Amino acid sequence: MKSPLEDVTILDLSHALAGPFCSTMLGDFGARVIKVEPPTGDIARAWGVPLTEHDTSYFVSLHRNKQGVCIDLKSEQGRELFFEMVKKADVVLENYRTGTLTKLGIDYEAARRHNPGIVYCSVSGFGQDGPYRDRAALDLILQAESGMISVTGEPGRPGVRCGVSVADLTAGMNATLGILMALRVKDRTGEGQSIDVSMMEGQMSLLGIMIGNYLADGVLPQPMGTAYSALLPYQTFRTRTRDIALAVGSEKLWRTFCPVIGHPELAQDPRFRTNVDRIRNAEALIGILQAILLERSYEDWEALMLEHGIPVGAINSIAELVEHPQVKARGSLVEMDHPRAGKVKIVGVPMRLSRTPGQVRTPAPRLGEHTDQVMREFLGMSDERIAALRSAGVLLG
Repeated sequence: MKSPLEDVTILDLSHALAGPFCSTMLGDFGARVIKVEPPTGDIARAWGVPLTEHDTSYFVSLHRNKQGVCIDLKSEQGRELFFEMVKKADVVLENYRTGTLTKLGIDYEAARRHNPGIVYCSVSGFGQDGPYRDRAALDLILQAESGMISVTGEPGRPGVRCGVSVADLTAGMNATLGILMALRVKDRTGEGQSIDVSMMEGQMSLLGIMIGNYLADGVLPQPMGTAYSALLPYQTFRTRTRDIALAVGSEKLWRTFCPVIGHPELAQDPRFRTNVDRIRNAEALIGILQAILLERSYEDWEALMLEHGIPVGAINSIAELVEHPQVKARGSLVEMDHPRAGKVKIVGVPMRLSRTPGQVRTPAPRLGEHTDQVMREFLGMSDERIAALRSAGVLLG
C-alpha cells in the first residue's frame, strides 16, 4: 500500500528546527522532501555533538528522509530554477525572517503565479503581520515573549526555559497540521493557499487554559514546579530512595489513594474531601503527603500504586529513558545506517498507523548531496545544463 503522502512533493527552504521538524514528519509518511539549502548550508549543520567532520548529532537526528540540493537563491538563475521546481511541487515550506523571501522575489505571491495550486507555509516567530513581524526570533525569545517562561520553574523563583525547544517544536507540528489541511482543500478544489504559522500563537495555544483562567479571575499564574493548579495531588514527591510522580486525577482515585498510603482518614478530612478542597488547602496537604511518602522507598510505593491503579512514574534521566523497557519493547529508537557516521540511533516515528506506517528510510543528506539527481529526475534537466549552472555558482554540491 502507498504511503499517505507518497504523491506529495515538498520544497523545504526551512532551517534550524521549527520548519525541519515539520518536513521530517511529512517525509516519514512518504512525502518527497527536497531540502533546498543556500551555499552556506543550514545553520543547524553546526549544532550538536560532532559525529564526523561534517555531521552532527543534531542535524542527523532531524533530517532523515530528505533529498539535499544546494541552490543560490540570491542569483537570478537560482530564482528561475526555484520557480521551475515550484511548478512541479505541492508545498513550499520556509521559516526565514519575515519579509526575507519577499525581498528575494520568491514569496507566496510570486510562487502562486507559477503554480496556483501551491501550498506555501511560512513559519515565523510572531507571524506575517503586526508590530513584531520583523523581529528575529529563536525558541528562547518566543518562550519568553509568550509567557511560557513565566510559568515554568519552581515556586518563588524566576521562570525558566522549558528543557526542549517547545516553541520551535509546537510551530513545526502546527505547520504540519496546516499543510495537511491545505492539501485536503487542494484535493477537493485544486486551489492552493498560504499558511501563516506563528511560534508566539503556538505557545499561546499551549497556555490556553492558563490564559482563560487569568481572564476569568485575574489571578496571575506563577511557576509551580511539577504541580498543576487544576488537580491535587498531581506532582512529584521525594521518597526514601528517589522522586516519584503521582497523578491522582479523580475523586475515585483519591478515595483509593488514601488507604493505599496508610491514611484512609485523609479521604474524609473536610480540608481534602474534594479536589476543590484540596487545592484550597494545598500547602497543608502537600506537607502531609511528603512526610508520608518519605517513609518508604520509591520501589515500595510504585508496587503499591500499580497494584491499585494509581498513576505513578519515575523521574527518568535520558540515560534511563534510552534503556527503558517500554522504549525497547516498542522499538521507539531506530538504528539508521549513515554513510559517514556509521550506525546511528535516533528517535523513530512517533505516530503509528496500522496500514500505512511511517518509517525512517534514508539518512540526513550532506550539503547538496542530491543536487544532480533532483535536477535530472524532478526537472528533467540535462547534464549540460547542470554543469553550466554549477559553473555559474547557482548549483552546488
